[in-house]
Amino acid sequence: MFFMLITRTLLSASLLFASLFSSAANDTPSLKEKSTSSTVTNKAAGFNYTFHIDNTVNKNNTVDSVLVILDKFDHSGAGIVTKMFYPNVNNQIVIEDLPAGKYYAEIYVMGLYKKHFSSIINTVKSVKKNKVKLQLDYKDVFTPGQVNIPAEDTKLFAYNK
Repeated sequence: MFFMLITRTLLSASLLFASLFSSAANDTPSLKEKSTSSTVTNKAAGFNYTFHIDNTVNKNNTVDSVLVILDKFDHSGAGIVTKMFYPNVNNQIVIEDLPAGKYYAEIYVMGLYKKHFSSIINTVKSVKKNKVKLQLDYKDVFTPGQVNIPAEDTKLFAYNK
């Protein structure tokens, strides 16, 4: 009885593996089909979009980090890109493989130079148009011992004069 159960299980397992192997061998595309499908994938991959954070007011200091949230304009995809980016030396962020279309963009600059930008962007085929420049405001850094506190006018607070 035990011997029959083991043989039946082994026979079933071998038939299952044989059917899986034969179907996998028949379903593999030829070399020509593989190259065709890869070119279609590369076409539909998307475009690179560059955000340049202009910090010339603050002596072109680098920005710590930037949170980018992109939502589709037609409300078909919320949060297509929701990621924290770390800009390069030129304060640029490149979002790769962004599908073509129109997007709501929310950009939050974090760290010392805090700022929020909200805009609508279009991804197009021309590389020159896939850039946006964001201007930061002036931020002064606190240095201990270098603070100038103006004198207070106390005449306004004198009640009995």
